[in-house]
Amino acid sequence: MFRFTATGRFALAALLAFGAASAALAAEVPLTLREALSRTLQSNPDLAAYQYVLKAQDGLVTQAGLKPNPRLTADLENVLGTGDTSGFDAAELTIGLSQLIELDGLRDKRVASARLEREGLEVEGHIARLDLLAETARRFVSLVSQQEEHRLAHLAVELADKTAAAVKRRVEAAKSPEAELDRAAVALERARIADAHAEHELLAARSDLAASWGAAMPDFTEAAADLYQLPEIAPYPDLLTALERTPDLTRYLSQARLRESEITLALASRRPGIEIGAGLRRQQAVRDTALVFSVGIPLLTSDRNQGRIAAAEALRDGAEAQRIAALVNARAQLFRNHRELLDLRQQVSALRERALPQIEAALKKTEYAYERGRYSYLELVDAQRELVAVRDSLIDAATAYHLTLIEIERLSGLAASR
Repeated sequence: MFRFTATGRFALAALLAFGAASAALAAEVPLTLREALSRTLQSNPDLAAYQYVLKAQDGLVTQAGLKPNPRLTADLENVLGTGDTSGFDAAELTIGLSQLIELDGLRDKRVASARLEREGLEVEGHIARLDLLAETARRFVSLVSQQEEHRLAHLAVELADKTAAAVKRRVEAAKSPEAELDRAAVALERARIADAHAEHELLAARSDLAASWGAAMPDFTEAAADLYQLPEIAPYPDLLTALERTPDLTRYLSQARLRESEITLALASRRPGIEIGAGLRRQQAVRDTALVFSVGIPLLTSDRNQGRIAAAEALRDGAEAQRIAALVNARAQLFRNHRELLDLRQQVSALRERALPQIEAALKKTEYAYERGRYSYLELVDAQRELVAVRDSLIDAATAYHLTLIEIERLSGLAASR
């Protein structure tokens, strides 16, 4: 649990001063998980930026629905030639206006494809929201876990301080060598260093959580949650059912619909439409003016979209294959996490209900025996270390339970708030 690093008194004082300053800036109101998730949804910078992606696609939907603009043409013939066509005396000027008339509902198909593209982006946005909520929940659990580690570091300091006092009494009574007093002092100093490090980790965890909603500094003092209260998980069959409806899997259905739309659009685009025009022709040689009409029909000598159609068909079929593969992997991950969760619940129960009470009772007996000279200093320290180790294992197991539960909730698409 503890990591020891060489540090000077000035660095330690600076760290404690920074912690005091951060606490002064934070509000005296504990933060709940529900509030942390709400803040993330409201103020996360990534979610805010994603709205502009949707707005950009809205622009493309609008663009897809626009009709082709009319085309104005001007042709000047029989000028600057030889003989009768020299100069501009025999010139013929034709001014025309034409309009492309799209066939087979091509414009509607373009709009449908653009809207399906937006639908896919919305699914991706939903996935991004779930990912951010899961990450916020992980950071919240990490903060709660670090709060327990901080309390455990305080307990280690108290035990070391209590031991140092007991050793001093025995040395003064000439029942223990003075070397034990030095060893107790070193153990106390190491416990204090570890406590300062735990304070640093706590501040970092608090800052990480605040960053989930873009805050530069946390405005809360602690996370309000009981690490050892283990929420129940939904029945495994219900999780499997929910798994198939998650955005992570429905994204492939959305992709398949989009590819189908692209195929339809590519087929319709092979014949974009008929261009109809009308104009006015001026024949300078005879000083006459006449109307001119035109029609343009594309000749389908070859399928200009066959490559695009083949690509869209392959992507459509590939989306279904990807969905099946993703579903198989997700089911395997869900089963693994579900079994891990059950095992962690048993670990927490065994540590909290059996191991911890036993080691606490053993420490009390050891302290009593040490005061009366029946146990050595090493036996006392060993009992304290066992207590700290059991508590640390309990923190690790409870933390792992909550993190595994978050992974299950994210995998099955269930709400992360509890």
